[in-house]
Amino acid sequence: MEPVFPINVKLNLVEGKKFYRYTYNEYTTINGETHRSELNKNFHITLRLLEEDEERFKYRIEIFDRVHRDKELSLSEKDFLNRIAEINDDVVLITDGYGRLKHVQGLPILQDRVKKTVEKLSRSYVGKKAEDFYMFLKDFYQKEHLVGKDFLRNNHFGMILHAFYGRYEKENQVKHRVRYRNFMVNTIIDIDERVEPEAMRCDDELLLIQYTGSIPSDKNWEMFYGEMKRKEITYNNETDFPKLDKYKGQILLDFKTKEVLEHKLTIEFSLGDNYQKKIIYHVKEISHEEL
Repeated sequence: MEPVFPINVKLNLVEGKKFYRYTYNEYTTINGETHRSELNKNFHITLRLLEEDEERFKYRIEIFDRVHRDKELSLSEKDFLNRIAEINDDVVLITDGYGRLKHVQGLPILQDRVKKTVEKLSRSYVGKKAEDFYMFLKDFYQKEHLVGKDFLRNNHFGMILHAFYGRYEKENQVKHRVRYRNFMVNTIIDIDERVEPEAMRCDDELLLIQYTGSIPSDKNWEMFYGEMKRKEITYNNETDFPKLDKYKGQILLDFKTKEVLEHKLTIEFSLGDNYQKKIIYHVKEISHEEL
């Protein structure tokens, strides 16, 4: 069965609580040796329709289980990251029916929690790196738009409140730009994500949206070359350049409610023969019994 256009992909979720499992797997290969980092989270989303006329939704996304497996991180470093991440348990987002952020609710409460958490952690975690991070957190949570954008990014929970919600005409292409900081240390790179209605297919119950990504420019490539030199990773500056070998995402939705049932994004990035990165994000709805 072909989708009937226009397709209006909105939140339209029933009020209640949904459980999801989020996994993040990262494989970094340098000079033929591969290191794997894995993060597993269970979380639930509490959704409430506030005003039907204005289509205002209230989201609370709470993580209640974390497993971070990374051989290069000590137990104290993993504990530090988990304590920082717990701050976001108090974030409440107000969105419209398309998941577009209106504002962050209760930001002063969040700011107070940051202050108390930083004060507590500063007694245990000291040093230049920790101090820089404390300063960043204090500044970050003062800015509502940064908190909201952080939640909407793919490497957090943007897979639920996703930029591809919207109204699709058959002839239209929809494009969004996403910034990544985890392709290589001390670098940033922009990716243009593109979804085409022709890539959709559906039946009576499910709707699949597929999208691809590309690097829009060489604007930040010097960051990558500089990091390769600092890490003493050999590359050919005439033939080797940052590239996406794969960038493929797919969102599986309930056809009627547009609820996200599953979302997977696979990225393969390389800079020559001596540096490759593979990243897999996966969010899947689970039942309470599966927790």
